[in-house]
Amino acid sequence: MAWGRRLGGLVLTAMVVWAGGCLDLEANVPGECTAGQTDPTTPDDCIRKECQGGKLVVVPSDTETPDDANPCTQDTCTEGAPQHTAVDGTTCQVGTSMGECVAGQCEIPCATSEECDDENRCTVDSCVGQVCMFAASGDADPDDMYPCTVDACEGGKESHTPANGAPCGTNGTCNDMGVCIGCGSDGDCPSDDFCSDWACTEKQCVATPRNEGSALPPSDQTTGNCKTKVCHGGLVETIVDATDPFNDGNTCTADQCNEMAPVNPPLASQSPCATPNNPTGMGKCDGAGVCIGCSQASDCVAVASTCNNGVCVSCFDGVKNGGEGDVDCGGICQLKCATSSTCNVGADCSSGVCTDGKCAVPTCSDAVQNGTESDVDCGGSCVKCAPGKSCLKNADCLDMVCTNGICG
Repeated sequence: MAWGRRLGGLVLTAMVVWAGGCLDLEANVPGECTAGQTDPTTPDDCIRKECQGGKLVVVPSDTETPDDANPCTQDTCTEGAPQHTAVDGTTCQVGTSMGECVAGQCEIPCATSEECDDENRCTVDSCVGQVCMFAASGDADPDDMYPCTVDACEGGKESHTPANGAPCGTNGTCNDMGVCIGCGSDGDCPSDDFCSDWACTEKQCVATPRNEGSALPPSDQTTGNCKTKVCHGGLVETIVDATDPFNDGNTCTADQCNEMAPVNPPLASQSPCATPNNPTGMGKCDGAGVCIGCSQASDCVAVASTCNNGVCVSCFDGVKNGGEGDVDCGGICQLKCATSSTCNVGADCSSGVCTDGKCAVPTCSDAVQNGTESDVDCGGSCVKCAPGKSCLKNADCLDMVCTNGICG
């Protein structure tokens, strides 16, 4: 029967004989057992081996759910069969890269391959069509730094098989658990870690468990992945941590954990939310994960605010919004924007001139009537105006005649 052991965060596989179960595995014939007894070496695959009438019987077990390691599926069992249901539209994480679940896969947007990292030494990370792709690589070297394991990549996953019988340390030999035995000193044994204390005892490397049940230091944890690494029997074990959801920063979504997968489902419509221009949380969620900011003027808190298309707008809130040229000036605001302020149109500016998105100083060639001009770019301190142009006085006109505000 194959079973796995995790050593320092790595899975080691070995062959053992199950004694006292429903089967004499060495002879491969039924043996004596107690009714209801189960075989603890079976994997999580929605079934278990249970002793009934002195024989091993396979029965459905919906509690032994297999984890497919996909953050975009919900892992369940149905009548003994594994089910991996897609959970789309939620935030997902692969390694250090964040994305969104689409068709049961984590789709991570990218511009360059450097933005893609699944923290897997057995894949080649690349950006294809602005989406991260993680292809299995058989050429990678996933060295676990243990002399008694054969390290390889299989199907994009690391494997570390015990190198049983291989030499190690000082006159040492690797056993079928991937541990070097026959040591001469503590230095021949694996390095101590948070969960185990290694020592050379009677020429064998022996690990003494420590910090049982304790969580590993923050430097060994990944936040926002609904998982926590803890010590169990001297080994590192990953367990579900519902207190470690991914915070997407959106006040219209809930930060939750679906087993070991972080999810951010939208809050119900009309749930209170906050936006940068309405930080008091008096906005309203639209039911699709978007904060519309307000539904009526009374939802807004700034002086003289209005609710414009779901956004609180005010000429006194210290925020550029509602079509303002710059903060609290231009647009619907009575105050015009000063020179060098940003602008959308000339009407946003006190000068009446908006050039390349900035309020500019009036000139006699800006195609706007401003300054002392009586008409566009003429009159006042500019050139004289031609007949038919507007004037304020005779001196504004070429013929020095201004009649009823028009150059004759």
